[in-house]
Parts: sequence; structure tokens; C-alpha cells
Amino acid sequence: MDKLKLIKTAVFILTFLLIFGTLSLLGLFFKKTHPDTSEIPQQISLKQPVGSYVKEMQVSNDKLYILTVGGGLEDRVVIYDTTAHTVLTTIKIN
Repeated sequence: MDKLKLIKTAVFILTFLLIFGTLSLLGLFFKKTHPDTSEIPQQISLKQPVGSYVKEMQVSNDKLYILTVGGGLEDRVVIYDTTAHTVLTTIKIN
């Protein structure tokens, strides 16, 4: 009787993993085939002081890294999320 219970448990777990894996695969496929249609904002604010300017920019993994200098502050890197359209954080460079 214990072997039958063990086999039923194994079948249940494997069925769950199969269904979960299939749904995950379908979700990834849907995400890849349907591009994001959210509207890009016309204007954004990095909330930097007057006199600041962008020295360099680089994009990586849906994030925009902006090296900002001037404005009476130390040099800093502003990390902007291009999917959520928000400033994630500001890193000060000493």
C-alpha cells in the first residue's frame, strides 16, 4: 500500500511540474511575440539641479545609465527604467 501512495505522490508532483512548465513556456512565448505597446512619454524629468548636464549615456537590460555632471553636485550616475519610465536610483561618484 505504501508503494502505491508513493507512486500516486510522484505522479501528482510530475503532473504539477509538467503543467507549470507548459504554462511558463506559453507565457514566455506570448511575451516574446507580443511587443510592449505602452506609450512612450513625450518628456521625462531626471530631477537634477539646474546646471547639470549629461556627459554620457548607455543602455543595458531595459535600463538607461546616465552619467550626469555639474549642477553644484558630485558626478553621479542616474539609472532610469525605460519600461516603467521612472528613475530607479542615483549613484554618486566620489
